[in-house]
Amino acid sequence: SDHAFIERLKHIRDVKVRMAKVHDHCKGKMICDATEPELDGDGQPLPVLDALTKIGCGHVQPSIRKKGLKLFMVYKKSKDEDEQDMRLALPDKRLFTALEVYNNLRKISDEHLELMGLSVEYARPEWMILT
Repeated sequence: SDHAFIERLKHIRDVKVRMAKVHDHCKGKMICDATEPELDGDGQPLPVLDALTKIGCGHVQPSIRKKGLKLFMVYKKSKDEDEQDMRLALPDKRLFTALEVYNNLRKISDEHLELMGLSVEYARPEWMILT
């Protein structure tokens, strides 16, 4: 997570403006930012106490495209050789099912929802899926 960006978001009171800032900041990110975990004296990773300090995975993220009522995950071609080997196993375009969307949205923590400007009590994103 970008700590400076998170601190700026905490000072925006209007939830619509906050959601717009989050969208503008995140729409171009195609790689989950991998950060090194903090280590204790023995070299073991410290437990993550706060959802806002979780560590990213470093994976390439697809862009989501809508066609009719269906969502598709589209992976862009990469010029990096390491990622190219991984790309051979993945299709260029794949259906993003309602169950997969539900499972991904369900993983968003309450702290992140509040930071984005969504109500934890009334507007959880996984509740907005209609099938």
